[in-house]
Amino acid sequence: MHRKLRQLPAVTLPAMVAGLTLVCTTALPAGTASAYDLRLRAWGNNANGQLGDGTAKTQRLTPVSVVGMAGAELNGIAAGGTTSGTTVTGFALALLGNGTVEAWGRNDKGQLGNGTTSATEDASVPGLVAGLTGVEAVAAGGAHALALLKDGTVKAWGDNAKGQLGDGTTNAANLPVTVAGLSDVKAVAAGDTFSMALLKDGTVKTWGNNDKGQLGVTPVPVSSTAPVPTPAPATRNTAMTIPGLTTVKGITAGANHALALLADGHVYAWGDNAKGQLGDDTTAGKPYPVPVQELTDVVALSAGATHSLALLQDHTLRAWGANDKGQIGDGTTTQRNTSVPVPGVTGIEAIASGAAHNLAVLADGTVQAWGLNDKGQLGDGTTTQRNTPVEVLAKSGSVSLISAPSNGNFSLAR
Repeated sequence: MHRKLRQLPAVTLPAMVAGLTLVCTTALPAGTASAYDLRLRAWGNNANGQLGDGTAKTQRLTPVSVVGMAGAELNGIAAGGTTSGTTVTGFALALLGNGTVEAWGRNDKGQLGNGTTSATEDASVPGLVAGLTGVEAVAAGGAHALALLKDGTVKAWGDNAKGQLGDGTTNAANLPVTVAGLSDVKAVAAGDTFSMALLKDGTVKTWGNNDKGQLGVTPVPVSSTAPVPTPAPATRNTAMTIPGLTTVKGITAGANHALALLADGHVYAWGDNAKGQLGDDTTAGKPYPVPVQELTDVVALSAGATHSLALLQDHTLRAWGANDKGQIGDGTTTQRNTSVPVPGVTGIEAIASGAAHNLAVLADGTVQAWGLNDKGQLGDGTTTQRNTPVEVLAKSGSVSLISAPSNGNFSLAR
C-alpha cells in the first residue's frame, strides 16, 4: 500500500492509498522534520482503540499520537474497518523500517495477526503481527489484512468468510497465511471483503467476495446493448486474473468497488455503482472493468465506501460518486455519476479516502480533509460535516503517509 518513508533531508511523498503504486513524488525542503513531525498521528472514531493512543477508546476530534511510533522509521500505514448498520469498527497497521508490521484496534476476526481472536478485547496500542518479516507494503480491508513481501508473494490474515485471504479456504486466520498462486506482485489493495494484487506485468488478480462484481472477472457482454450479467462467481478463495485488463500501474479498493490506473493516465472501474462511484455516467453495477468517463492524466487514486477520488498530473483533484456527506468536496451534496473538479485545493501530492471522507496532503505538508465528520474523522476539532476541504494539520513539510479505511471513519497521518 505504501512506499518508502522520506530519507532526510529530502522526503518522498507517495499517494498513500491502499495498494496504489507510487506515481507521484516530491522532495520537501531540508531541515523541516522534527520529533513532533515524526509522530504517527490519528483522529476520529476510537471505539475499538484504532487510534492507538492507549486511551479508553476516547473519540478524538483532533490528531493524537499513536503510542510507540514517535521517531520510528515507517515505510507504510494502512487503516481498516467496516460498517454494519450503525456499528463501525476499525483497526490499523504500521509497516516498520525493518520489514515487520504492528497492528492495533479491533480483533474479532484475528485481523491483528497476533495469534489471538477476541470480540471483546481490542488493542489500544500497537503490537507485533506474528511471524511476519521482509514486508514491502501493507493493506487493510474491512476485517482482514494483506502484506506484500519483498520476494513478490503475499501474506493475509483476519476474516475469511468470503475467501478474502486467498488461501483456498474460508477459514479465518489470526496468524498470516500465504495467498495461494501469487508471485511477482507489485502492489496490494483490500476492499471490505475482497482483495487485489497488481502484478509486475501490469495485470491484476482479485479474490474474495464478488456479490457486487468487485472482483471484475465476469466476462464482458458481446453486445453493448446486452443486459449487464450477474456477477460470477459469487466468491473466490484463490486469486483470479481480471481478463482484458493490462498496462495497469496502480490499484485501489473501495468498500465494494475497485479502480485501476493505466499507464496512459486513464482509469477503469468495476463493482458496485449504486451511487455512481464507477464514474461511467450510470448507476448500474459492472462486474467487469469499464472506463471512468471525463478523466485523463491521472497519477493516483483513492476510493471510499461509495465515492472515488483521482489526483491529476497538475496536482488537482477530481471526484465522483456519493456526495450526501459532502465527500466530493465541490460545495454541494449532489451525487456525481461522472468526475467533477474539487475546487479550492491545489498543489496536492497524496490522497486517501475513508467511507465518506477524504484526506489530501499538499506540497508544504498541510493536510486537508472534507466530507462526513460525525466521529471527528476530519480532525478539525468539530463534528461538523464539511462540503469543501478544511485544514487538519498545519504546514510542517513532513507528512508523507496518510490513510483512511474505505468503509470506516478514522484517519492516520505521518
